[in-house]
Order: sequence, then C-alpha cells, then structure tokens
Amino acid sequence: MAAAGLLLIGPTIVALPSAFADEAKSTEAQAPAATGPAIDVAAAAAQQVDWQEKVSSIGVAEAEQGVNISGSEAGIVTDVEFDSGQTVKAGQPLVQLDTSKEEANLKTALAQIPAAKVDLDRKKKLVVTGAVGQSDVDQAQARYDSLVAQSASLKATIERRLLVAPFGGVLGIRRVNKGQYLQPGDAVVSLQDLSIMRMRFLIGQKDYAKIQIGQTIEARFDSYPDQVFKGKISAIEPSVKYTSGIIPIQAEIPNSDQKLLPGMYGSIDILLPTQSKKVVVPQSAVSFNLYGESIYVVDETTMTVKQVTVVTGARRGNLVVVEQGVNAGDKVVVAGQLRLSNGSKVNLVEGETLPEMTTVPLQ
Repeated sequence: MAAAGLLLIGPTIVALPSAFADEAKSTEAQAPAATGPAIDVAAAAAQQVDWQEKVSSIGVAEAEQGVNISGSEAGIVTDVEFDSGQTVKAGQPLVQLDTSKEEANLKTALAQIPAAKVDLDRKKKLVVTGAVGQSDVDQAQARYDSLVAQSASLKATIERRLLVAPFGGVLGIRRVNKGQYLQPGDAVVSLQDLSIMRMRFLIGQKDYAKIQIGQTIEARFDSYPDQVFKGKISAIEPSVKYTSGIIPIQAEIPNSDQKLLPGMYGSIDILLPTQSKKVVVPQSAVSFNLYGESIYVVDETTMTVKQVTVVTGARRGNLVVVEQGVNAGDKVVVAGQLRLSNGSKVNLVEGETLPEMTTVPLQ
C-alpha cells in the first residue's frame, strides 16, 4: 500500500492520502516552459544620426508694420479711392472728407493777407515820422500774423481730411462708404506691410544662454505643412518675467510671396550651433508603463525579444532620441508590442512596418 503524504498545518502534521500527494507531484513535473507560436511583429533598426540641437517654442506672426487707418477729423466722406484687398504705396490717397467750408475760409484768409501786409508796411514807415504810434504798428503786425496763422491752420485741416496710406502694404476690407459721416477714430480699413513677418515667441530662462541675435530659426505653419520658413532672431527682451521665468523673443522671416499673414501660429525651432551623434528610433517603438519607458529589442539569432528599459530624449517628427538602453543597429519592434512579453518568439513581417524614419535636417 502506498505511503500517504504529509501536510503541515501549524504545529500539526496531517497525513494526506497517497493519491493526492502523487497528483501534486505529477502536476509540478509536467508544468511546461513558456512557449507558443511566433508572434508577427514589425521592426526597424535603431540609427545613429547627426542630431541638430534645437530650442523649440510656439510663436505668433505679426506684420512688420500694421495699422487700422482712421481719421482725426469729423466729416462726410466725399470720395473713397481704394478697393478692399488692394496693394497701395506710401502716401497714396484713400478717403476724402468734405472740405468745402475749410476751403472757403482759407480763401477769405488768403484774400485779406495782402491788404494786411500793405497796412503793416505803411505804418512801419509812418511811425518813424511820428504820424502813428507804436501801438498802431503792433496792432497791424498782430492782424497780419493772425491771418497767416489762420491760413496755415486751415491748410492743415484740409490736409487732414484726406486720409492717405502711411506706408506701403496690403489693405483689408473697407469699412467706409461715400456719403457716410465719419467720426474721429472711426476705423476705415486695415493696412498691413507683409514684406517681412515678425514672429513673437517665448523661451524659458534655462535656454537664454543658448540664443543670440542673428541666430537662425525654422518656422512651420499648419497652412503649409510641407514647407519650412527660415528667419533670424532680431530682438531679445532684456528682462525675464519673474512670475513665469520666460523671456520674449522676436524673429523676422522674409515674406515677399505673402504666404504668411498676421495672427498665424507656428512652431518655432531655434537652431543651435552644436551637433552631436544620437541613437534614434521611431516613436512607435517606445512603450510606456508605470515603471518608465521600454523597448522590445529583437535577437535575430534566436528570434526572440528582450524588453529593455530606456531613457529617451528629444523628439522630432517620427523620431525619438534614446539616451540609454539601445545601441545603433539594434532591431526594435515598432508594431505588435501588445502581444509580447520578455522572451517571446517573434516573426518579422516585411512590408508592415510604419513609415520609414525621416532624415533629420542638419539646419
């Protein structure tokens, strides 16, 4: 008769029937190692590239010059000399206000000036002989000066009633019509000089030592996803906002083709003079969990994968820098990680990889 097994419960030893003991030993002996069919995955090789160091930010575009044109005089619009969206030159007439009253007053003042001048000259001669007093000369001089000043004031008022473009640029949508009564300050039309766009953006104070006037920037806009606009830093705010630790920066981008408009938001990269060799992988190769970031590396000899913990760095496009954990040339899994575990057998599937890694621009 087979011996019974023993079970220790606290200080008491309990005898088990021999059938239960033999069954437990049999189960332990038959537990197989973790095996299974190979899992289809897509993989790509980690690459070592020349990595251009950058400081990134988000900026908004502004015109080199931009104003909302308005008048400083009240009056009725007698003529509108522009169309919406028109390109104008500096000094080009835009809106004419009624000047009939001012022109009539100017004619009156100009007509009186010659007579006032003759009277002044005559009294200057008579005061020498004593025929008139000095007070009469002073009054004649005051009348003459007053008429001259009055005519100059009327001329200035007439000039202000003609609104002109203060600089060359592109007009917006007009907001005034002929016959309309225009109050001082009423908006007539916007004028934007689009030849150069100024990008205003912010950087953290930790990056201040990396930038300087004249440094090259690259700007990308949603309207032109495949185009890079290059410019240069033109101004750096000489103080840090103490509440946030940021520094305002201004850069200028040539815009002769007028593709960019004021108010557009764009991503900004300040190109730093330093370059270095970095190991990069597609961003899809990196998995995230509570313990950090990891990558599955394929051992092509045994066709198994090893899960390694990595330290990642900067990201750009579809690429991410791996500071630690992966070497150049390592085959990393970029699709199919969800079904993997450490030591899983894999089958590399051609043609199912994610888009090829993009070339990293050097400048």
